[in-house]
Amino acid sequence: MLQGLYMNHSTRLLAYGFIVILIMMISLAIISFYYSNNYNSSVNLAVIHQLEKINLINKLSTVVHNRTQFIQSRLLDNGRLSNPQAGSEFNRFTNAYVDTRNLLLPLLTPGEKELMLTIDRLGQDIAHLNKQIGILFADDSHSEARNILILQVLPKTTSMLAHLSDLSQSQRLEVQAVLLATGSDAEENQTQLIAYAVFSVIVSLVVAILAVAYSQKLSTQLQGMNSYLEEKVEERTESLLDKQKGLLEDNTELTRRALTDSLTGLSNRGHMSEILQKEYSRYVRHDQRFGIIMIDIDHFKKINDSYGHDTGDQVLIQLSRKFEQATRNSDFISRWGGEEFLICCTTINEDDLLPIAENIRKLVINSNFETAGKITISLGCALIQVDEHINELIKRADVALYAAKNNGRNQSVVSEFTDIM
Repeated sequence: MLQGLYMNHSTRLLAYGFIVILIMMISLAIISFYYSNNYNSSVNLAVIHQLEKINLINKLSTVVHNRTQFIQSRLLDNGRLSNPQAGSEFNRFTNAYVDTRNLLLPLLTPGEKELMLTIDRLGQDIAHLNKQIGILFADDSHSEARNILILQVLPKTTSMLAHLSDLSQSQRLEVQAVLLATGSDAEENQTQLIAYAVFSVIVSLVVAILAVAYSQKLSTQLQGMNSYLEEKVEERTESLLDKQKGLLEDNTELTRRALTDSLTGLSNRGHMSEILQKEYSRYVRHDQRFGIIMIDIDHFKKINDSYGHDTGDQVLIQLSRKFEQATRNSDFISRWGGEEFLICCTTINEDDLLPIAENIRKLVINSNFETAGKITISLGCALIQVDEHINELIKRADVALYAAKNNGRNQSVVSEFTDIM
């Protein structure tokens, strides 16, 4: 009877032990399943969240780039920014920027929102400048509109794209941090599962091995996802760099056009004014004198009236090449306006101005200009004086030019030192 009671008690103990082990197995399975789901859910949510931010940031960068490229293309083609179609296209870029920005803002951290405020302020400045460009272009103030684009809009746009690139780069760092944290949690969970498996003896050990295998699989998946994200971020970064390079090339072309005369390829009046100012500053600092030669084509109106404006344009182009041929490498030549040209002769003495002017005049009169035939020019020369301003220098050269014309044209006249004293 005692033996039977012992056997029954042993059976009950075995049954209880089996039940305990079974409960531990079930608990281990439940815990393993719970942690696995949590890891998958947290990783997926974190990755989806960061990918969404990266996509919105890249979309915002694309809108900014396309908007700036649109304004540049209008200026390069001398199109009008004020026509309805251009206004509608510009509003589309503005609305796309606002919609994308509103989607992105709730996803940003406090620090990223501060950076976004800086980007917004740059965007508002650019939008205000673009309106000014549109108004100037409507008033045919093309040169001033281009200067605003070159000196203000493009630098602000480059800064704006740089901030967006920094924002995109920060997302990559956050993704890496999430992946590292998830990997750390996975390793901690793996240790707990192994300890629980040892405590659950043989059956729990099997479950622990399965959990370890699953953790390794998850780690492999995370590594693959990390590599994928790094590749995508690198592709986006290269794309932004290519776009910035395109903006710089467009900026260079706009700068060239803003400084040169579109017909002759010489410096325009605005660029020559800057050159004269620089030479004047060098004269004040280092006493290096400079002079100017003002040139006017004799009877140019008759050429246009007799042969047409196309022939007149060809004469201007050919004369520009003659002037380049007859001047020194250190001199600057510009189309001053209409049929007038102005040459700035750097580091020169008063006695050297007339030989340069005469060399130009003789080269022109000895040349044949195809349809227009023989052409003559009149030249007025002036050398900078002590305490003389640039406007006074130009006025003296202009007076000398009119003296050459009044004396019969086809001659060079040098302004005397006492002309404006």
